[in-house]
Amino acid sequence: MFKLSIIIPMYNVEQYINKCVTSTYNQGLSENEFEIIMVDDESPDNSLSVAKEIAKSHSNIRIISQKNKGLGGARNTGIKHAKGSYLLFLDSDDYLLPNAFKDIISIAIDNELDILEFGCQGVLPNGKIAYEVSMNSNGEIYNGVDYYNMLKYMNSACNKLYNRKLLLENNNLFLEKIYIEDFEFNTRVFYYSNKVMAINNIAAHYLQSPDSITRNTSNEKKEKMLLDLIQVLRITKSFSKKVTQNKQTKKYFGCRLSFINVTLFYQLLKNKRPYKQVIKIKNQLKNEGLLHVNYSISEKTKDLFRVTFLHHFWLFKITQPLQKALFK
Repeated sequence: MFKLSIIIPMYNVEQYINKCVTSTYNQGLSENEFEIIMVDDESPDNSLSVAKEIAKSHSNIRIISQKNKGLGGARNTGIKHAKGSYLLFLDSDDYLLPNAFKDIISIAIDNELDILEFGCQGVLPNGKIAYEVSMNSNGEIYNGVDYYNMLKYMNSACNKLYNRKLLLENNNLFLEKIYIEDFEFNTRVFYYSNKVMAINNIAAHYLQSPDSITRNTSNEKKEKMLLDLIQVLRITKSFSKKVTQNKQTKKYFGCRLSFINVTLFYQLLKNKRPYKQVIKIKNQLKNEGLLHVNYSISEKTKDLFRVTFLHHFWLFKITQPLQKALFK
């Protein structure tokens, strides 16, 4: 059995794959300690050919081709085929920093962790650092709910090592062909985790692509994002009703639901949606018991948006003339 399985989905990423995969071999790990599972999600470019060429030089690469299932579906295929004790999800346009993971995987194994979160940097196409996230639980280990209530690292699935056994035992897979699949996935995984730890090691660079859903100007993608956020609200609320409730879990799910609400209405404001649509969605969520805005979120700007706009919806109407200037 491998210590680590690195799952790399491929879709229209032929120009990035070589750098991504090469970075995994600069970790101080031998090829019999980790495996790479490259999932070709019916990519229309030459990603598969590039991957096959790279695999000729390495004994620990497996390539799996499938009909298109989106990022979540590609990761699920990786989970189901992985043999490592721990899983790392690495997007094809991202890469690991040299010698970062030998120590990280040792920490996870030595402490028998369910999740280990590590630091990262977002990188612009010109190589400049856009952001850095780095937190530490100071060697303390918590269950997933208590950990999240104290320390909110990142919603991404890529800055974490996951215990493969934990995912399989609880059937924790990603939703397919949906945006913010990481957030929904982590809501379930953290709930079921008993041993979670954070370290401040900066281990990866994540490319800040202009084609990402948060930067893309496609109206079709913006509309899908709104619909997916509502769907994730429904799924998260439904899951919360099925599991044990106490003071800590109430806070946990309250924060998770607040975050989705804030993201949803912030997108409506940013995308300059009409006031009538904002109120229509607000009433829809209220009628379904999905309007949760009373728990703070970690991002200060958006939390200020929560305590102002989401407690005084009339502000959406009076700020409409200013939206063009606010979100250029």
